[in-house]
Amino acid sequence: MNPVNQTPYQLPADATWLITGCSSGIGRAIAEFIASKPNQRLVATARNPSSLGYLSDSNTNILKLALDVASPTSVENAFKAAAAHFGASFHIDVVVNNAGYSLAGDTEAATEEETHNELETNFFGTVRVTMAAVKVMRQHKEHRGGVIYNISSIAGVCAFPGHAFYHAGKFAVEGWSESVAQEMHPDWNINFCIVEPGAIKTNFEFSSMKHTKPHEAYAGEDMPARKMDAFVKEHLHAGVGVEPIAVARVLYHVADRGEKVPLHLPLTATAIQLITMKLQGRLEELETVKDLSAIDKGEPQFKLH
Repeated sequence: MNPVNQTPYQLPADATWLITGCSSGIGRAIAEFIASKPNQRLVATARNPSSLGYLSDSNTNILKLALDVASPTSVENAFKAAAAHFGASFHIDVVVNNAGYSLAGDTEAATEEETHNELETNFFGTVRVTMAAVKVMRQHKEHRGGVIYNISSIAGVCAFPGHAFYHAGKFAVEGWSESVAQEMHPDWNINFCIVEPGAIKTNFEFSSMKHTKPHEAYAGEDMPARKMDAFVKEHLHAGVGVEPIAVARVLYHVADRGEKVPLHLPLTATAIQLITMKLQGRLEELETVKDLSAIDKGEPQFKLH
């Protein structure tokens, strides 16, 4: 692998943040936090800009825009609008690709439209915004470089029943981000960070989750997806999770601390635990299949019948 994020990053005093999915949850928390910083500039976006009423209309450092990441035209127009608003001084220093939703339910019941829309938003939307930002970041002379936070999830590393296409999108974000991060020239100073939150106290399950039509073959309470549903609901009712502001604070700190930006950033102790278990499990599995896997070592290490 080519090295990534090779040099310490220092957030400019007048940094411009572009955040998608600011209507609620993590996106809103980050937008509010950045808006509280006097010298930071904010481009807050949402599909419906009326949901951004919590941000000031009189502060010229704050720009509220309509942005549907599933639309290439919408992404292009948002970047043009930001450039027009900030004028000759326009630059993007931090991007937070947060827009997305989960398609939950039985995979066999998912329609073509549902699955394509899920990936269009969660994966291709991230791609569109990222590459538009990379172009601005690498071409700016005075503010060359920046940080691109791609919000993944523990769902981008660990898979659970009943959310196959959400996992597909987040796994895609992880692999794509790791690859494109290696394409950046060190002189560009463009840093990628894949953020992998665990349980965050948002209304994600209610406002940012769509459900497939139930499939009768998977309806039994003993089905894995139904057991997973019950487990999640139990923990939600118990108040498990951290406040979104905690995510906002750590992302700001990572950009502002003057150190190298981590490529992967799990958030919450649960995320670290689950990801560790997943990686340890993969290592153990490698040990059990290595004799089967080493097909480039000549004769097979197993008997053929």
